Amino acid sequence: MKPIGQGGSSTVYLGENTVLSNPWAIKAIEKDGPSAMDEMREINMLKSLNHPMLPRIADLCEDERYIYIIMDYIEGETLSEVIKAEGKIREPRLTDWAKQLCDVLIYLHSRQPPVIYRDMKPSNIILGKNGRLYLVDFGTAKSYKEQALEDTVYIGTQGYAAPEQFGSGKSDERTDLYNMGMTLFHLATGIHPAQAAHDEIEDILRQNGISHGFSSFINNLVRHDPSKRIGDAGTCLVLLDRMDSPQRPGTASACHSLYAGRLTIGVAGVVHGIGATFTALCLANYFASMGHRTAFVDYCANGDLARLEAIMHRSSRVTYADEKSFVADGITYFRDGRTALGKPARGFGRVLCDFGCLRDEKAVSEFNRSDIRLVICPPADWKLALIDDYIARMSPYDPNREWIYAFPSFGKADKKHIKKTLKTNNVLFFPHISNPYSQNKNEQKSIQAVLKEAMPMSGIMPVLR
Repeated sequence: MKPIGQGGSSTVYLGENTVLSNPWAIKAIEKDGPSAMDEMREINMLKSLNHPMLPRIADLCEDERYIYIIMDYIEGETLSEVIKAEGKIREPRLTDWAKQLCDVLIYLHSRQPPVIYRDMKPSNIILGKNGRLYLVDFGTAKSYKEQALEDTVYIGTQGYAAPEQFGSGKSDERTDLYNMGMTLFHLATGIHPAQAAHDEIEDILRQNGISHGFSSFINNLVRHDPSKRIGDAGTCLVLLDRMDSPQRPGTASACHSLYAGRLTIGVAGVVHGIGATFTALCLANYFASMGHRTAFVDYCANGDLARLEAIMHRSSRVTYADEKSFVADGITYFRDGRTALGKPARGFGRVLCDFGCLRDEKAVSEFNRSDIRLVICPPADWKLALIDDYIARMSPYDPNREWIYAFPSFGKADKKHIKKTLKTNNVLFFPHISNPYSQNKNEQKSIQAVLKEAMPMSGIMPVLR
């Protein structure tokens, strides 16, 4: 083992599992050390948390002098180190980081009682080798106390800390949003927030090339008065997604899009086993590879997702799981569509909904909430009569003829013939994808081309990135 960090009453070593040869961080806390109680308080808090952006506690052991904590080794650089090496961060990258930070704050603030982190700053955030951010150092975190009138201990870092952290009130969820806002300001401008006049923050952001929307967003996080800040991390996510969301011509963003953020795609099949799940997985993995926060929602409950989860567990691809969802390969999978309509799916930039066969009116109603509705069809020419019957049967649920009928591209059917037979122009060919989890550049370009074709059919301007 070699030491990789030291502070307070502890030393952190880099260790290795001798069987699996994977690295672990081992924190040795001196039992009689001056800050041992604070160190253990941090460990006890981390033990109760389970999120992909937080270090996991794997084991705990002790001897006469030390308590040893075996935890995730996160390989990467702090954002302080990143900004020193690279300078200020460009807005697209920073927006993605902001969404990741909102995601972990939603998790912390949804705990009972809520966990208030209170010390978000670049040096407490690690950029992992996988591109994901990790929040570390929970030494100042606390559980929210409803009855407290103000913080009893003034904790925070000058420049990043909110006014209420220094005696003007009590810390709550909005305190973390203030800390995040000042962190984003530092990363966007390269200027430490302690060196900037508070009333000039938005102007400084604009002078550094930050857009009006993102500058205003940050400024609304760092209001002195907590009641004037953006109220919660979930709202922050929705605002971030809406900054670059596609708009239907002549309208604001449709209300059913707000829970999903930027774009929701429903996928159904004319018949069982036609490939609706496979298509939804292809789209989900495409969007995740493009850097979008992506959710996959199972509405058909045919057991496919459970089998997929089991396979992912066996190959150690699942990084987080609870009773409603699991995370693998950067995608959050919701096991039951009914739970994803509320807070769990809010804030995702892309939501892929797998409906299988639309078996009842409730399923059709949820399908119609999607921004883009894809119906997967069999490629054989002699199946067109079956599809025509399907369209006639579903016409009461699609009065504006916005459903899109997607055929596998390996079929030899002629698109003009299909359109004429089915009496609809909403026909496209979905590209052949060998493996939804390992798409090559040509396959990704083909998927993007299909999406650009599908969006105008659904009344959405094709603004893709």
